[in-house]
Amino acid sequence: MNTLDLSPIRAFSLFSLAGPAAVNDSHRFLLVETLERQSESITELIAALALRGPFYVIAGGEWLPGYALTRSLRAKTHRVKQCLDHLILARPFTCYQVLDLLNDTRPGSEPILILDLLHHFYNDDVDLAVRFRVFEQSCKHLQRLSLFRPVLVFAQRMPVKHYQQFFSLLTAIADETFQIEEPSTKPAQLALF
Repeated sequence: MNTLDLSPIRAFSLFSLAGPAAVNDSHRFLLVETLERQSESITELIAALALRGPFYVIAGGEWLPGYALTRSLRAKTHRVKQCLDHLILARPFTCYQVLDLLNDTRPGSEPILILDLLHHFYNDDVDLAVRFRVFEQSCKHLQRLSLFRPVLVFAQRMPVKHYQQFFSLLTAIADETFQIEEPSTKPAQLALF
């Protein structure tokens, strides 16, 4: 597993991995494991993809950049609305919907960016054996899609019981796996006196 230090400035180096011109045929499915959400870096990556052309975003978790994405694009171009129109967004609410989205996505050349893919597979309301079966089917669709287009999947490391089992299935099918080890850069509160 490769290690990436993905600060907001380095988000474009990850983008170069996901860009259609930069991804060779043997590295079409890239998996990135993060220790934290990495919202600033991912926002910069989405902005970079939006500047290049149409692409899909599947938001598995609850977070999506809103105002931050618009602000990032506004700093790079005057065509903000046109760039935002490049983003084709899907937001599943169950593991079954993740599978349906991947199944219904047809071959094409637009990159696919999947944020927090494993989020819905941790839902204890669905039997574990069913979640594994649905996840295995989802992985097969990811492999199929990566034959035609770049696929970049983000998976946030979670302290849940079955994380490693799900993640190991992803690493087995990914062409390349990265781990982002960026420490949290939350500012410390300064003393008043």
